[in-house]
This record gives sequence, structure tokens and C-alpha cells, in this order.
Amino acid sequence: MKQTTIQIKTELEKVNAIRICMNGKGFSVEQELTDYVETLYKKYVPQAVREYIEKADAEAGEGSTSPSRRVTRRKPVSGESESGGTDTREKTEDAAEGDCEGL
Repeated sequence: MKQTTIQIKTELEKVNAIRICMNGKGFSVEQELTDYVETLYKKYVPQAVREYIEKADAEAGEGSTSPSRRVTRRKPVSGESESGGTDTREKTEDAAEGDCEGL
């Protein structure tokens, strides 16, 4: 995945104190924050969205090394005909996933 940088404003004395105390134990503020971002990601991003992102990332990685791309026919889901007809299942919204509609 592509990397990004997050900048925050906080009190210098606090950050210096954290760095001094962590450094003696072999930790870094940057690594701790990176780990915490992963925790937030798992907490707030629904599992289905995380799986989609991981799949898209894996496919993007494969596409850059392989010039040809295999396309397989997907299996129909419940309420959908073999010919790829309209999905007749009732539409419902999951409250947790509703928060990530912009993804």
C-alpha cells in the first residue's frame, strides 16, 4: 500500500518526555503511533471494507509484475440468477458500515 504522513500538533515538552522515557526501553514514538493507527483501522473500518482494500492492494501488486490478468466468472449470490440477473435480496444497512459510505 502507498504510505502517507500524518502531522499533529502537541506540546513539545510532552513529546520530549515520551521520547526520553521510551528511548531507554527501546521503543519509538513513531512506531507506537504507527501501531496505534493499525489499531484504529481495525476498530473503525468494517471487516468487509478491510478485506476489499487488502484484495485490491494484492491485485495491484500482482498487476505490476504480471502483464496478463486472469478473469474468472464469479458465483451468483443468494437471490441472484445464474445468468447474472438482478439481486432480489432485501437491502439492509449495517450501522457500523454506514459510517464508511464514502469509501
